[in-house]
Amino acid sequence: MGKQVNFYMTDSDEKEFIEFVQSDRSVGVFTYAMPTEELRLLSALPERGTPFWYSVYLWDRDNSPKPIVEYVPEQQYYVVEPLASEVIKFSRSYIDEGQLVRGRIWAETVGWHREDPARTFQKSEAFRRWFSRLASWIKRKGIRDHVGDFMLPGAAQYAKDGGRLAQVVFARGDEHIQKR
Repeated sequence: MGKQVNFYMTDSDEKEFIEFVQSDRSVGVFTYAMPTEELRLLSALPERGTPFWYSVYLWDRDNSPKPIVEYVPEQQYYVVEPLASEVIKFSRSYIDEGQLVRGRIWAETVGWHREDPARTFQKSEAFRRWFSRLASWIKRKGIRDHVGDFMLPGAAQYAKDGGRLAQVVFARGDEHIQKR
C-alpha cells in the first residue's frame, strides 16, 4: 500500500528538505526516465525545464538494494519500477502562471514480485522508517492548508503575501514554468 504526503515548497524550502534528506545517509537522486539502464545519480536537482526535472526518485543507498530498472520500448527509455524497488518519488512544487503547484513524496511500502504479481512482500523496515522520517520532517516544518496539505515556511509566506496555491496543473509543456 502506498503512502504519500502532499506539500507546497518554494526553492528555499526544497533546498532545506534536500539537505535534510541527505543529512545522515548516502542518498541517490535520479530522474524518472533514463537513456540507459544504468542509474545516473545527480549531484543536484535537475534545472526546471530539463526533461523529467519535475519528478525525481530518492534512494537510500546505505539501506536499500539497487532499484530495479525496466525498458519502455514505446518511449525508448528506462524507468525505475517503484512497486518493486525501495525508492521515494519526490514530485517537486513549482510556479505555474502565478500559482504554486503542490508537490508530494510517495512510496509504495508493499512490493509485488515481478514474476508473480499476485504475490506481495513487505518492503524493509529501514525503508518504511526512512519514508516516515521524511514525512515527519515535512509535517513538523509545515502548516496545513484548508484541505490538509502541508505548506512549508516559504510556501506559507508566499500564500500569506497573496500567492495562489494549485493542487494540480494539466500538462502544457515546460515553457510555461517559472522560477519560484
